[in-house]
Amino acid sequence: MNNDFSGNIERFTGFADQYDKYRPSPPSALANLLMRLAGTSRPALVVDLGSGTGLSSRYWADKAEQVIGVEPTLDMRKQAEAQTDAKNVIYQEGFSHRTGLPSHCAQIVTCSQSLHWMEPQSTFEEAVRILTPGGVFAAHDYDWPPTTSSWEADAAYEECMRKVREAEKGFADPKPVRMWEKPQHWSRMQSSGCFRYTREIVSTISSQAMPNG
Repeated sequence: MNNDFSGNIERFTGFADQYDKYRPSPPSALANLLMRLAGTSRPALVVDLGSGTGLSSRYWADKAEQVIGVEPTLDMRKQAEAQTDAKNVIYQEGFSHRTGLPSHCAQIVTCSQSLHWMEPQSTFEEAVRILTPGGVFAAHDYDWPPTTSSWEADAAYEECMRKVREAEKGFADPKPVRMWEKPQHWSRMQSSGCFRYTREIVSTISSQAMPNG
């Protein structure tokens, strides 16, 4: 496995305040679902991998006895600590595949809009290592971009992003960013051999047909 994630760390350095201001928090229904699956009404420990500025860690403050956010980027951890008042939420340096946490310590392990920045197989293996028997690993994302009321606007956004990706190919990055496509998250979990059961849950699906095909 290539352990060089320095490009990813640099990508998330320098704008933690903006990241914290505009990034959405986990949906309200998520905690109840995960706690039911884990068989607990109040987890002793939730571990939040790739915790960023702590939005997804603070979400658990009133729902779990303790929360640990694991984040490799110093800039993000500083912002998380500055924004967090809850005494049961702490942050530590680490990677999703190398958390430094003891085995079988957490009832729930989450990746909030962050799994696509993580090497999948080693992340799954680390999640299983730190989970208690019967614990739950959950990667959750908001679909982006949201569907608007105009298919023309949606199509224009997609075309804009296509051109951005094409333009990026012309620049040599000395520290390339490592990324895994989101649509394959579930299939990678299924084929990992780490979990006895996996399921993809979608809260809402919306689409708009384009007139005349």
